[in-house]
Amino acid sequence: MSWLGPFHNQRFISLETFRKSGAGVATPVGFVEQGGALIVRTIAGSGKVKRVRANPRVRIAPSSGRGDITGAWVEATATVLSQAESDSTRGAIVAKYGLIWRAIELAQALRSRLGGRPPVVWVAIRIMPSA
Repeated sequence: MSWLGPFHNQRFISLETFRKSGAGVATPVGFVEQGGALIVRTIAGSGKVKRVRANPRVRIAPSSGRGDITGAWVEATATVLSQAESDSTRGAIVAKYGLIWRAIELAQALRSRLGGRPPVVWVAIRIMPSA
């Protein structure tokens, strides 16, 4: 999967989703490569998930964790994965991010005890075929 090359050693990508107006909204996200796709985890009710469900067209670029773009933008499509499709992804993301990811999960577990943990989903991003 040559299109994954620019993302292979990256820790973050900027994921740009599109509003109904066509305006792009970019968000830095952690990801893992799996099955020829980049997989990201996010809160189910987030704006980016709502936008992906309405319009699967996205753009991605290598970035810093703060969203500073470090490479070229690539046109892609995004799909919210079913629970069955996303079961194997947690292990891959823990392997990539290690203690940082475990700290995120711990913080989410604490939040869950205090006021409810929002449901999360996994989103698969694949390059768009050339026209």
